[in-house]
Amino acid sequence: MLPSGLGFANWEIAEVMLEHREGQREPQPYVQVTRRTCFTEHRKRMSCGLFLTSFVAVSWVGGTHLLRALYLDYIQAMAANAQKINMTALSNLEQGEDKSAILFPLYNAPFFTTWICTTLNFFFFPIYLISRFCAPASEKTSMKKEITESLQPFQERGMTVTRFICRCGFFTILWVVTNYMFIYSLTLLDATDVIALYTTNVAFIYLLSWVLLQEQFVGIRIVAVIVCNTAIALFAYMDGVSRAVTLGGVVLAAASAAGTAVYKVLFRKIVGEVSLGQMSFFFTLIGFCNILVMWPVFLGLYFTDYEIIPWKDIPWLPIMGAALFIFLGNLLGNFGVVWTYEVFLTLGFLFAVPTSAAADIYLYSVEFHGMKLAGVVLSMVGFCLVLLPENWPDYLSGALRWRKDKYPSETTTSHPEPRTSYTSRLRTQSGRVK
Repeated sequence: MLPSGLGFANWEIAEVMLEHREGQREPQPYVQVTRRTCFTEHRKRMSCGLFLTSFVAVSWVGGTHLLRALYLDYIQAMAANAQKINMTALSNLEQGEDKSAILFPLYNAPFFTTWICTTLNFFFFPIYLISRFCAPASEKTSMKKEITESLQPFQERGMTVTRFICRCGFFTILWVVTNYMFIYSLTLLDATDVIALYTTNVAFIYLLSWVLLQEQFVGIRIVAVIVCNTAIALFAYMDGVSRAVTLGGVVLAAASAAGTAVYKVLFRKIVGEVSLGQMSFFFTLIGFCNILVMWPVFLGLYFTDYEIIPWKDIPWLPIMGAALFIFLGNLLGNFGVVWTYEVFLTLGFLFAVPTSAAADIYLYSVEFHGMKLAGVVLSMVGFCLVLLPENWPDYLSGALRWRKDKYPSETTTSHPEPRTSYTSRLRTQSGRVK
């Protein structure tokens, strides 16, 4: 009996220890479920998207305001030079001496600035290759294979070398002209006005995609196109009808937005859907063609005095800072789809408008009122309307249905019975005939 009693006692001890261990392991499944719930792929991409949205907005605001500062410095230098020349001429007349005025250096070369900003596109494909080399061992590929995969889709479409080079040259010219109009418009308008006008490119993109790519017709997006055109008209007359300078700046900024839309739609129509490697390779070719082909243009503008470039006193710091900001904005706008959804990258342009407005108010005491404020607001409204999905009424009806199910009204919960809803005069309360 003693051995059996010991065995029974050991069995009870084992059960107690097992229950104790199971009690200790209870939090583990909860922690794992919590981690899986909080750190899903969707939430990771959402949180990363919020960060990239702010970074894209800061990149575009920083680049635009640095470019705008170049022309503000030019205007101040012109005023200082005029004052210096007048003072020197007056002192020469009084003293009867011939003294030359000491002039402040001037810089007014939008095409040269565009050439520098476009040159940085050459680094798209090298950065892509570096990212591939830093990938895990299972995803690493050789440089030869990456270049072959980047060129293979173009070869499959039957593009010869000459035809491919011609298309690269065409897109390079379109890119340079579009960015030149954007940078030149900063000499005439505030940075916020130019950014707000540039955001209307999403309306032009949809309109051209509907016409050339036969995309689905969405009525709300046509309304967005009308709203964006109204915003452009308000910007054109925000300083009155007589201000031709303002009208010219608005035309240049709107043409830059339209040129961006033409570039993107024609790229999809001619080149088609491409991978990140192929797109980065194409951007690198644009930067390379810009370096080889476009340098005689700014030299010709310099020698004909259309652009002022003081070679010894070029403001390299703001120029390179603006070029770097714009390059980072384009880089994140194209490569950010790896980490987040494309809509977050597009929203970066929308948040750039109020950020730039805050910078203009703080730095230059710019006032937003009247047609100017209405144009900024309408451009943002049109931008948001274009981003609405094609089946946005389904989302709206689903949200209203969810709210109705979650907060039911009290009148629908209580349904009185038909018998007690009214009292007949011919019957008693028990239902008998009087």
